[in-house]
Amino acid sequence: MSDPGKRAESVLRLCWLSPSAASLAMLGRPATAATWPAIRRDPGAVVLVVRHSEAPWPVRNALVPPSSFHAAALAQAALIEDALHLLDQPDGFVDWNHPLVQPIYEACLTFAHLAQQLAERTGRCDPEAAWTCGLLAPLGWLAMCAIDPEAVAACLADPALRFDPAETQRRHWGIDQAAIARRLARRWRLPSWASAAAEHLHLPGELAQTFRADPVLFPLTRLAIEEARRQGVDLGLGNGAFSAADRAALLISPEEDLSFRREPKASVSPFPPQLLKGEGEDGSQRNEWQDPHEAPLLRDLLELAAENRRLRQQPLHEHLEQQIDALERALEDQVHEEARRLQSGKLTALAEFAAGAGHEINNPLAVISGQAQYLLSHQRDWFREEAEEAPRQALEAIVAQTRRIHGILRELMQFAKPAPPCPGWLDLPTLLGEVAASLDELARQRRVRIEVALQPERLPVYADAGQLRTALTCLLRNALEAAPTDGWARLLLRRPLEGEAIEVVIEDIGPGPDASQRPHLFDPFYSGRTAGRGRGLGLPIAWRLAQLQGGDVRLDPPCRHEPTRFVLTLPHLPMPNSDLVDAPLLQLSCTNGRQAS
Repeated sequence: MSDPGKRAESVLRLCWLSPSAASLAMLGRPATAATWPAIRRDPGAVVLVVRHSEAPWPVRNALVPPSSFHAAALAQAALIEDALHLLDQPDGFVDWNHPLVQPIYEACLTFAHLAQQLAERTGRCDPEAAWTCGLLAPLGWLAMCAIDPEAVAACLADPALRFDPAETQRRHWGIDQAAIARRLARRWRLPSWASAAAEHLHLPGELAQTFRADPVLFPLTRLAIEEARRQGVDLGLGNGAFSAADRAALLISPEEDLSFRREPKASVSPFPPQLLKGEGEDGSQRNEWQDPHEAPLLRDLLELAAENRRLRQQPLHEHLEQQIDALERALEDQVHEEARRLQSGKLTALAEFAAGAGHEINNPLAVISGQAQYLLSHQRDWFREEAEEAPRQALEAIVAQTRRIHGILRELMQFAKPAPPCPGWLDLPTLLGEVAASLDELARQRRVRIEVALQPERLPVYADAGQLRTALTCLLRNALEAAPTDGWARLLLRRPLEGEAIEVVIEDIGPGPDASQRPHLFDPFYSGRTAGRGRGLGLPIAWRLAQLQGGDVRLDPPCRHEPTRFVLTLPHLPMPNSDLVDAPLLQLSCTNGRQAS
């Protein structure tokens, strides 16, 4: 299926996620304490059980033992009737041992296992309910596995998934995983406590609760996904933006380590021996994912009324789903825009304060420096010959420190009140090469290797060459200072797609800022380094000068075992005269006559 639009249509028509024949056989038996452990690793069986489950009580207020929320559902005849009715549908089965979908299945088990461990540690909710939320968090991924495993594998292997998961999924599938989850959760009648983690992961907890997300299970599931991402299991479900708020909701201190042990990939299956087939890599038995459509006895009692009713209501449902999708996107955009607005407003206020303070400090500083130099010029007239050396040294120290303060103020004013930009056309790869060459001496001193990867080799941009050079120098200097000895820092230029901004990536192999430092990275005089602490003006200056060019500077969400990555963006504008691209570095004259070299 090569058309993403057809994939989207197919996945939204998916009637269920079929359990394996072994799971349906277990559900057909009298419910015992062994039933749930035997089926809880089967996503289709869990979806089926959750459809008939009541909301789990929080453990802290429970009058019943934990893990009982599914007990009533497992004993219902309606559960089996529902399974037999849905079994008439031709699709929905997935062999989770297939190499194309096995990474998705293992990621689901990781999310579920970490969520269960977090629930057991905090004692705030039913661990089995937490397992269920973790397992179903990638609901859109699970559904797409049933429709087109090759498209799932292609999306998972796409490097763009890490930077823009929703857009990457829409490009491969015609729809993103959250939109799939929202539609199917309603169509499959999943309770909100189980589906909220798949639908609203990119919303603050307060907003998610307006969509009936559970106030404990929702942040707990998101923290489990964040921990899995730090361990290298990442389906693009979250970026850690709400980690502090989720910890607060669960009464977990910011300093508490949430590292958990992941469940081994190959483990002994809880299925009875007669339902097992094959062995894992370590010799342990594994369950066979047999298609229930190949077991004729499971198809004897079929009901079509539910599907007919669904088809009659489809136009209304589609209209409501589109409205809810639009509302969800509007809420996400509002949250992200508000965060950007607050950050920009804070830095603008700091810039105004710094400009005023710098001006007020410069005036008395000039007087102090002038008077000290005046005294130095008359030291032979006003000081005794035998005492001249001590006053001279003191006055020279005063002059030196005033010049140092003046240098700091000059850098501060570059952030607070930079000169108006004088834009012109220049070749960005050439400028990047000059920036790397200018910091070669610093790199040798710190024993850090500078790597430059420029694709394309020629790219004209419209910007102030001097200000852009300063911004890039600040970012690369920051990378060199953060990289360890014998490490590396890298300049990357990504080939921009039509309609997208130009991105210059500055990476280093250093540990990167922790969660408490990230909100303050662009604050003047804030430095995350303790030893050899800098002035903390490099990143604010880079951000300020990039903003003047119509661009921005951001820190990409950090991932475990990945380099620290700052990205400077610039508008991608069409060049009016293509002949200018042949110039090695060109900056057109502006109204005030200033021209960059």
